[in-house]
Amino acid sequence: MQFKRLTAYRVRRVAESILGLAEDLFARHLGIRALEWRVLVKLKDAGQSISTEIGRDMLLSPVQTGRSLLKLRELGLVEAMPDPSDGRATRYRLTAAGERSCEAGMRIVLRVQSHALRDFSAVEQVALEGLLERLMASSDYTSEEVDALSAELFGKAPARGQA
Repeated sequence: MQFKRLTAYRVRRVAESILGLAEDLFARHLGIRALEWRVLVKLKDAGQSISTEIGRDMLLSPVQTGRSLLKLRELGLVEAMPDPSDGRATRYRLTAAGERSCEAGMRIVLRVQSHALRDFSAVEQVALEGLLERLMASSDYTSEEVDALSAELFGKAPARGQA
C-alpha cells in the first residue's frame, strides 16, 4: 500500500492545505496566526479566562498559551487584569480590537472552508460532515485500546515506555 493512499495521510494533507490558506489570510489581514485566533475565540466564548484554562480548553502547551497571550496583548487584542479570586493569577479578556479580529477571523475560516468545499454539492457537504463526525468519534482511543492493538500486532504488550 502506498503511504499517500492512507486515510490518515489524506485527512492530514487536506487539513494542512486548508489551514495553510487560513494562515496566509490571518497573517496578511490580522497579523496573527490561526492558533492566536483560537485564543481570541476562547476568550470571546468565555468572557474572560486565566491562561491555564485557555491552554487546557484549546489543547495548548503552557508555552504556546503564554506566547499567544503575549502577542495578543502586544497587538492590543487582549488585556490582562488581576484575578480577584486569586491574586497570583492573571485574567485575560478581549479588547474592542480583539472582538473585531475575532469576527474577521471567523469570516476567514468560514470563507476558507467554503473555498475548500467549492466543488462539492450541498448533499455531498452534508454527507462529508456526517462522515467526519463519525471519523472523529471513532478515532478517539483509550489506553486499553492501545494495549489491545499492541497485543494484536506484536503479541503480549510491552510495559509502557519499553519497545
